[in-house]
Amino acid sequence: RSYMRLTEKEDETLPIDIVLQTLLAFAVTCYGIVHIAGEFKDMDATSELKNKTFDTLRNHPSFYVFNHRGRVLFQSPETVNSSSNQDALSSSSSLKFRKLEPLRR
Repeated sequence: RSYMRLTEKEDETLPIDIVLQTLLAFAVTCYGIVHIAGEFKDMDATSELKNKTFDTLRNHPSFYVFNHRGRVLFQSPETVNSSSNQDALSSSSSLKFRKLEPLRR
């Protein structure tokens, strides 16, 4: 602006090479966005849901839990007796360690 005031020129446009480079870059960017990005998805949710059955709609494998209390309910009585003795021993020893943890710190 100060240069324009000194030379007393009112309106000067950008050089033609800058304008052409800008337009070419815009065209290449638009082409890249439209052709390289892939196929667009529908905004309507029914197009994705029509391929799924009712059973798979609320199926979330990340919430599967296999290590739970239910396995104790369906064990045979022999395994329950032997495992309960081992659990009692391990729980009492772990209880001792838990009591000693605050002293270690």
